[in-house]
Amino acid sequence: MTLTHRTGLYEACQQISPIQPDHATLPIQEGFNWSSCLGDARFDRLYLVVFRSMLRVTADLELLCEHDKRVYAEALDVGGLLHYFKGEVNGRRECLSFCLWESREQARRASSGSLHRAATEIVAETYESYSLERYEVMKVKGPKGSLVFRPLEGVTSCPGTSEPGQPT
Repeated sequence: MTLTHRTGLYEACQQISPIQPDHATLPIQEGFNWSSCLGDARFDRLYLVVFRSMLRVTADLELLCEHDKRVYAEALDVGGLLHYFKGEVNGRRECLSFCLWESREQARRASSGSLHRAATEIVAETYESYSLERYEVMKVKGPKGSLVFRPLEGVTSCPGTSEPGQPT
């Protein structure tokens, strides 16, 4: 595992957790305790990838979990992963997960890994729909914990997923 971040930032990121029961459907900045965790952490800019999905009733959860474990291990090897939040599926089969990275380049390297590409092969059979949101998380001057979530590149979505190999 390659660690390139400051220990204090990594430890702060490990404390990020939901603060709302409906966090899976809220804007990402509203559903989690970002400011209380990152307010004192030293950074200027982080990269956040949010994966929102609706599982198919017929999804193979065991297969999904196995791919998830492999992709996570591969991401750790790339370096720069500060926090992975693995969401739980709610009663409407909705789920929100995210990866918080030191940089966009590290996230891109991880997403181009062979295990990540292999995981995309089960997208059509696993998800009814999904979307990817990308943000820069920046500190701004002001009271402790002032953060800005700047959306990048719009949202990648795939309602009614039907083709294998859709991007994740």
